[in-house]
Amino acid sequence: MTDWAFFPAEPGALAPEPALAAARRLNSGWPSHRPPTGGVRWRLFLSPGGESARLALGGGVVGRAVATPPSMTELPLWLHETGPVPEAAEVLALPDLHLAFPTRTPVRRPGKPPEQPPVPVIATPAYVLARLIHLGAGKRDLAASADEGALLTRASDVLTGRGAACAFAVARRPVAPPEARSALVGPRRAQLDAAGDDPRVLRAIALRAPELPVRAEAADRGAVADPDNALAQLLHGCSLIERARVREARAAFERAAERDEELAAAHFELGKTMIRLDDLDGALAFFRRAAEILPDFAPAWANAGASLGELERPAEALPWLEQAAERDPLSHSHASNLGVTLRDLGRLSEAEAAFRRALELAPDFVFGHYNLANAVYLQGRHAEAVGLFEAAREMDPQKSARQGLLLAVARLAAGDEAGAMAGYREVFGALEGQMRRDMRTVAQWDLRRLAERLGGISPSIRRTALFLKDPGP
Repeated sequence: MTDWAFFPAEPGALAPEPALAAARRLNSGWPSHRPPTGGVRWRLFLSPGGESARLALGGGVVGRAVATPPSMTELPLWLHETGPVPEAAEVLALPDLHLAFPTRTPVRRPGKPPEQPPVPVIATPAYVLARLIHLGAGKRDLAASADEGALLTRASDVLTGRGAACAFAVARRPVAPPEARSALVGPRRAQLDAAGDDPRVLRAIALRAPELPVRAEAADRGAVADPDNALAQLLHGCSLIERARVREARAAFERAAERDEELAAAHFELGKTMIRLDDLDGALAFFRRAAEILPDFAPAWANAGASLGELERPAEALPWLEQAAERDPLSHSHASNLGVTLRDLGRLSEAEAAFRRALELAPDFVFGHYNLANAVYLQGRHAEAVGLFEAAREMDPQKSARQGLLLAVARLAAGDEAGAMAGYREVFGALEGQMRRDMRTVAQWDLRRLAERLGGISPSIRRTALFLKDPGP
């Protein structure tokens, strides 16, 4: 497990706390990201044992005009029901930020580690932090604090700065995992039964209840109790998605967008829903609108780029993916997706740099290793590519057949015909039926591309082509 420590890009402005000093020493070349939009200055303090609030409000904030939301537990809803923070406030303080995010009951299956179910998009740190940037409204500070142990079990995304990483300088160090999960919190059946038809209470329960049946009923009742409220329709749509009622969810998200055209989450969720309905053009339009409304919300840019990629429009996808990577420079998936598009456009050295960045962020990302190997192979550095492919395959518990074929052709290109044949036999020996026939076609395509790059059909390529016509049992 990884613990993330945040410290200001201007550390000299703070009192020398031991935790911050340790974080500075551990910083090993991680970027100090671009300044937040609107002149907002961010300070996020993490500490164990309730010390974070003291650090946040003691870091050059005491004595200045401070505005705080009415309740941390209501923060995700509050952000969508208020305008810009009061102009008189110099600082927007968010003590105990971790309380803003729901905890879900871990799904436990025999013989498998616990899985944490997803939370509605409206409650994710990416969306909340991006919305805070949007509402920052001018040259003021944001001083946030959080208990790092609680964040590890409640809202770990905030530790990587997703959606707002541009605001922070970051240091990374390994720590032991918490001995036990935080106690499950959130409204239960008793609170729902007592809620009556109070629309705000029903929305809070739909957002925060740890049990799906309670969330679902609260969302259903909330949409009926206040049908003109965009948030009620949004939460209803999220609940319908959890219950796999996709077409009904689409209608709920559309109602949310109709009632509040500026609610980026409604457009973003509509985009995700349209993908599930196989409408990529519709998804693209909604992701674009979400990015237009909330420019610092990196997932909107990333999903728009991914949609363009699926529509085979990589040149159009590239600027969207570049913007996603800039807005969330700590996301290995954004860096990887950018690298794939650069590779598809033939910009191989840039693709290699993007894949190396993805692996710097996530060293255990298996397909990041495969992608790096492929980018190196396509640049003609065949021996180096073989080593990278072999390292990736060693990490890959699934032993991807497609990547096994790329390793084989890289060995052939590097002059190791025997190793290539051994690789092909390993791949085809594990396949049968249509999959085997499809992979043979893919291997033949790889071989033709290699011949084109080398300027002709060598004897080893000819012998391999004969083998691929009938790779045997």
